Amino acid sequence: MSDAASPVARRLATPSWLDARLVLGVVLVLFAVVAGARVFASADHSSAVYLAKHDLVPGERLTSADVTVGHVRLAGFGHLYIAAGALPDGYVVARYVAANELVPVAALSPGALPASTRLVTVPVVAGHLPPGLGRGSLVDVYVTPKPGSGAAAPTPVLVLAAAAVDSRDTGSRAFGGESTLSVVLSVPVERVADVVRAVESGNIDLVAVPPASAAGTGR
Repeated sequence: MSDAASPVARRLATPSWLDARLVLGVVLVLFAVVAGARVFASADHSSAVYLAKHDLVPGERLTSADVTVGHVRLAGFGHLYIAAGALPDGYVVARYVAANELVPVAALSPGALPASTRLVTVPVVAGHLPPGLGRGSLVDVYVTPKPGSGAAAPTPVLVLAAAAVDSRDTGSRAFGGESTLSVVLSVPVERVADVVRAVESGNIDLVAVPPASAAGTGR
């Protein structure tokens, strides 16, 4: 037998460049996680505010049944709208708010019905008002003066723009066969005389204001 010593096994050393790649990979993963968390957090900067469940008409008292909670990004304008959980008790609607719109602070008035509006009943012949007219609808009020004997038909005149409908009845048939409906409008107090004068002086037409135009009325 040979007395020569057996060779000692040599352990394989891990290359230093592999350690650097591993550390770099861990750093990149951590960076991606932190960046993703920041993006998610910034996207969640929304405010809980009240939205109208249905059209809100000037003069009605606001309750929790009239609103729902929505989460929206207001970008610094949150103070202009009613925050969820802060529904004012005993407040009434002072200006028109369409269904599904945010409820502005300026649209509410404390205490009793706002003194700036009155409810005026307007008789309208069937066919002279938009179909589906109901509470919360906005209409322009026109009057066509009664023509004199043998005179040409007068031109309709705009009496009041973007008046909110408070209510309407189903109509009644007059002696002449025409069906007349009573529509109750919310009218600014300074325009009440104009609307009453129009009712007494001619035929009334109610023209629907489209939702897109209603948003620009500032009511």
